[in-house]
Amino acid sequence: MNKIPVFVKITVKLYLLLLAIYFVFRVALLLLNLDRLGETTAWEVIQAFVMGVRFDIVTIGFVIAIPTIALTICSFWCTKCRIFEKIYTIVLTVCFTITFGICAADIPYFDQFFDRFNITAFEWMATGDSVFVFKMIFEEPTYILMMLPVLGAGFVFWYFCNKILKNSTGWEEVNYWRYGIYTVLLWGLVFIGMRGRLNEKSPIMVGTAYFCNNAMLNQLGLNPNFTLARSYLDSKDPDNQSVSFMSDDDAIKNVQEYLGIETPNPDFPIARTRDFSTTLGSGRNDMRPNDYNVIVVIMEGMSYNKTSHGGNTQNLTPFLDSLMDNSLSFNNCYTTGTHTYCGIYSTSVSYPVIFRNQALKRIPVLQYDGLAATLQKYGYQTVYFTTHDKEFDNVAGFLSQNGVERIVSQADYPVSEVKTTLGVPDDYMFRFAMPIFDEMASNNRPFCATMMTASDHGPFYVPDYFEPRSEDIRYQITEYADWSLRRFIEMASERPWFDNTLFVFVADHGAVLDTDYSIPLSYFHTPLVFYMPKHLQAVENGSIASQMDVFPTVMGVLGKNYVNNTFGIDLLKEERRFVYFMGDDKYGVLDDEWLFINKPSEGQKGLYRYSEKEKKNYITEHPEIAEEMQKYGESSWQVSEYQIVKKKTKFLSHE
Repeated sequence: MNKIPVFVKITVKLYLLLLAIYFVFRVALLLLNLDRLGETTAWEVIQAFVMGVRFDIVTIGFVIAIPTIALTICSFWCTKCRIFEKIYTIVLTVCFTITFGICAADIPYFDQFFDRFNITAFEWMATGDSVFVFKMIFEEPTYILMMLPVLGAGFVFWYFCNKILKNSTGWEEVNYWRYGIYTVLLWGLVFIGMRGRLNEKSPIMVGTAYFCNNAMLNQLGLNPNFTLARSYLDSKDPDNQSVSFMSDDDAIKNVQEYLGIETPNPDFPIARTRDFSTTLGSGRNDMRPNDYNVIVVIMEGMSYNKTSHGGNTQNLTPFLDSLMDNSLSFNNCYTTGTHTYCGIYSTSVSYPVIFRNQALKRIPVLQYDGLAATLQKYGYQTVYFTTHDKEFDNVAGFLSQNGVERIVSQADYPVSEVKTTLGVPDDYMFRFAMPIFDEMASNNRPFCATMMTASDHGPFYVPDYFEPRSEDIRYQITEYADWSLRRFIEMASERPWFDNTLFVFVADHGAVLDTDYSIPLSYFHTPLVFYMPKHLQAVENGSIASQMDVFPTVMGVLGKNYVNNTFGIDLLKEERRFVYFMGDDKYGVLDDEWLFINKPSEGQKGLYRYSEKEKKNYITEHPEIAEEMQKYGESSWQVSEYQIVKKKTKFLSHE
């Protein structure tokens, strides 16, 4: 050991120290997600941790590289210098404490999205919403507690780094030949470690971590600092700024076939006229066009898996379950993305979301032929309700440009009723809305309202007047959200406009309640309920559906002629072959049997029999199924991008 240069011994000891700290964070992530682990073996868990060492070494290498160059030079030409040691220790402590902070932030992020920490978590910082998000974070006690392991890990690193340097010996014993050889060896190993693999064509990538069919273990090996850096670099790649799956002409041709467009408009390729003057779709008792009021409730985080219909045995949503029993409901409906803005966008204007492109914040804000804009042409009054700040995610700007005349938000509620950064509790928003609906109904004009709930999202707040059955706050808040829906319908049923109102219930997105695949289906699977007991038959429909189908199906229920210039279909008259959804950097396409998953940046593809919960990848056995599903989803996203870029989201000729 005395022949090994001092800079090598210091560097190796620091690597081992850092690997130990990252190991602790990885163990914590595993222990907090044991319920997502599923069936596995001890050997597979060990493989995940071994894979984790590879990604940890990459992270360490990029952070420690420059300080280690200084250490190497100092050991060649300097004697032991305490000032250098202090500077070296402080620099490394600051740098690595930041990485520990990312490891800590990764734990709640993973809990929410079943994805390792990435650039998506920071995108709000460039859009003016940072203060809002910081308030949400600091109002959630569990997020604040994550600072403790960060500070603890930083202190542990500082203590041992300082001790390693202070006790280092052999600074004066410089043999330049031996030091030169060790320098080449050390930096060769550091460079290889930074690349993560020996293959000359490509360094280590996120997909390298996927070694088995267990989605939890495949992600466990990743280091969140690596995924953050990789996602940032990918976001700056010009090829990732807009989708380019195929030519626009090929995509348009495919989508026209999928939507049954036989004689397309030359200027608006997906526009099709819907004429209900002769026949109307099934599911209605009254076949005449009507000026029914429309209230769409977008439920925060209401995964289908939370309901008894979805197999939940805790009876968290008794009212929503009863609603599904007495409504036209679709039990195989999926959202288009994993964020609230995705749900607002796709439900309102029936367009899909595309990777990380924040649809509501595109410049310029385009006009679409969505629900509010279309009904506004029929004389409808339009309103949107949110529990909190209307400017968050540019919701107000987007909706105001797309047919919403009035937006009720936190600024309209009494200050005393605002309980968290997410504003007022759900049931208060519903109570506040009642006199507004009464006023609108008195104007002898129908109204269309969209209501975005928020209670089932942290920071959680359960009002004192609600008594939950569950002990866990996560279940309590779902019980409260369901109770709020009950109170809403009870209050509405006492109004004279109730019988003439179509209520639609859908989620912005679901929640991570299953982890069978790298895209948790529970994050996209949502209830879709059309409730109007006097006019709609109670039917449970098992057809594939998307939240994009809300607008066309509402128009089908109303029986009003319109031009459908969207990607949604009327579920009363049409059938979907596939649904498709985005998870930031990966996507899924699904029918009633198969789930196709693709992460283009990593070339990771999978085909699974999700209906049987099989984890076997059938991609090599059924490539034709995977290819057709991939073509369907990518054609749709490509045409969506085409419509937006060419500003064809508004069908101008139907004014």
